[in-house]
Amino acid sequence: MKIMYVEDNPANISLVMRIARMGGHQVVSFSNGEAALSNHDKENPDLIFMDVQIEGRLSGLDVVRGLRARGVKKPIIAVTAYAMLGDKERCIEAGCDSYISKPLPITELVELVQRYEVELGASASVGARSATSEMPKRAG
Repeated sequence: MKIMYVEDNPANISLVMRIARMGGHQVVSFSNGEAALSNHDKENPDLIFMDVQIEGRLSGLDVVRGLRARGVKKPIIAVTAYAMLGDKERCIEAGCDSYISKPLPITELVELVQRYEVELGASASVGARSATSEMPKRAG
């Protein structure tokens, strides 16, 4: 499965790449919305993790709206450091399928990848359940 992660924090990108590699998945990352929009079709990801606040003139939710307006139906997971009342609803209204807050909860992240792997019928398997014990509990 190919995962696109739009994020400007190298530590978070590294964490998602590590989890993806454990399941045989590939991650392509972009640090700003303009690059994500212009490269989406070329990269053709199966799953998208979208940080809500990224560098550049477009927010993550702007990118989500742009992808949905182009007819992109792939699952998009909002990733945000802001876990305030109404944020989840705002992300869903923008077109996200799900929402995960920072610092990234390892177990929940692994479960999301596994869930979408099954839903999308991806061939690689995330064998990360047993490996989570050697990883840090959360990363920011």
